[in-house]
Amino acid sequence: MERLLAEPFFQELARGGHVVKTGLLGAEDPAARRVMEEGWRGAAEHEAIDFVTYPYEWPFSMLKDAALLQLRLLETSVQNGWMLKDATPFNIQWNGARPVFIDVPSFVPWESGEYWQGYRQFCSTFLTPLMLTAHLGIPFQPLLRSRLEGVPPEEAAKYFYGLRRFKRGVLSHIWFPAKAESRMRRRDGSRQPERSRRQQPKTMLLGLLDSLKRLVAGLSYGTPSSDWSQYVGTCSYDEADFQRKKDFVERHTSARRPDLTWDLGANTGTFSRIAARRSRLVVAVDDDQDAVEMLYHEARGGSLRNIVPLVMDMSNLSPGQGWAGRERAAFDQRASPDVVLCLALVHHVRVSANIPLPLFLGWLRSLNATIILEFVGRDDEMFGKLLENKREDYADYTSENFEAETRRLFSINDRLQLKGGMREMFLLEPA
Repeated sequence: MERLLAEPFFQELARGGHVVKTGLLGAEDPAARRVMEEGWRGAAEHEAIDFVTYPYEWPFSMLKDAALLQLRLLETSVQNGWMLKDATPFNIQWNGARPVFIDVPSFVPWESGEYWQGYRQFCSTFLTPLMLTAHLGIPFQPLLRSRLEGVPPEEAAKYFYGLRRFKRGVLSHIWFPAKAESRMRRRDGSRQPERSRRQQPKTMLLGLLDSLKRLVAGLSYGTPSSDWSQYVGTCSYDEADFQRKKDFVERHTSARRPDLTWDLGANTGTFSRIAARRSRLVVAVDDDQDAVEMLYHEARGGSLRNIVPLVMDMSNLSPGQGWAGRERAAFDQRASPDVVLCLALVHHVRVSANIPLPLFLGWLRSLNATIILEFVGRDDEMFGKLLENKREDYADYTSENFEAETRRLFSINDRLQLKGGMREMFLLEPA
């Protein structure tokens, strides 16, 4: 660790924000003393990440940018006599819309000719999920959420059958590895002669990394086209009411200047951007991958880069996962928001997800945050759209029931009617 932190290439990566800023604590530091009393040589301290996210919550381009960062860091490391022993997206987090590598102990001195042990892990957790989405249109998020180690070659090969195997990168990085692993698995249990250690000259390794960079950079998700990703251009507000809604959000986020704001049901981020001007960080969540993809592209290239866009179903939040269900924390257990935007979401939760109002409002209350909420009434055309092909009429979903339940949990500190009373904005504070 001492040697790594002194390396000019590592210091440059940290200054550029590509690797988390890290330093060794002095022996007199209380935290360092506690660590050293347990037998360790020393203790390192890293710059904190404001909000931890996981790859099964990222849109396509976030995983792609994280993969490119992983490859660039490995290439730079090898050129300077070091290696990254791991290649998992869990080693990457986000400072707003910028990826940052956090697993500093993954850097180890590289031995001449050493084979890249992380290649299979990179393919399973980065490359294969990206190719499944780019080549076949299969969302990778459910696959990574169900298998934290990614999609292994033999399983991935089942998706790329027939002529699909000839899509770019599939033969080299999925089909041939799958065949090799299948042959190894079918071998009997007889003792095999020891094989010599696999060698990979530096030129060969750098060539592989360059090939992977070009492959990943060439993968694309396509043009977002879902109904909700086009919502800003097709929503039912007239210009005056839409501006009043934006002013309501602007006024109340400005008054609080929160450290952490959640925008739940963010769509393409119109209100995330308003909140980002007044918040240190905005976590924008929507279950529409197209909409979140669009928001990420804008956040990455725009002046407001303090937005982290995530793909997530609000009726099925990311749970605690990994060892004992605590290795990867549940979404609502990672940090406490100061302000939560919940705009035109309640009717989706009630009708589309069949979650009763008291349960959803009770969950919002558990966040102990200021809530800026928009209630969509039964007369609104967007509510009618959700009822299409539904047998139930959701008679409990009324403004009277909503307000009664809300007053039980919150103080209503401000409100604003929109669209002639068919919608209403609320400023809620925990009671």
